[in-house]
Amino acid sequence: MIISMSLTEGTPDSSVASKQKVAKILMWISYALGAVGIYFGFSGGASNFGIFCLLAVGGPTVAGFIRHFFLWQGDAARLGFETQDPSWMWEVAFANLAIAVAAIVTVALNWGIKAQATVVLVMGVYMLGAALVHAMSWKNKSAEDRNSPIVHIAVPVVYAAILLGLAFTNV
Repeated sequence: MIISMSLTEGTPDSSVASKQKVAKILMWISYALGAVGIYFGFSGGASNFGIFCLLAVGGPTVAGFIRHFFLWQGDAARLGFETQDPSWMWEVAFANLAIAVAAIVTVALNWGIKAQATVVLVMGVYMLGAALVHAMSWKNKSAEDRNSPIVHIAVPVVYAAILLGLAFTNV
């Protein structure tokens, strides 16, 4: 399969809208996986840390890869970052994939809590970076083009704080 880096033909609005809908569903699945993962992170200490790592980091980043790579037009529209060039969305997709692979491998190969905590730490820093990018973008948009800062800024900051806190308290 050959993947084109640019759009040579216009994509119908309905295609972008359907991709945006699927991307939104995947985002809510990420939130659900993260919430269940956080439950395990707080409830089980070291014994549940692998489950926490898989659900709070691995699951959302697999979904993030799918959103940013295969549904990039819809996800960019969902985020308010519409573009004709998918390269930056794909770069973010592969960052998500790298984090997902690390989370899955550290648990599957039983590398231990320190390796898993390192992956959780990386995800926490990544989420802080995402929140910063969204805050800068939000600030530079006109009032009518701004989405609520809660979802794209506050949620990643809170998620990052929880991830970082659990990473450091479980090692």
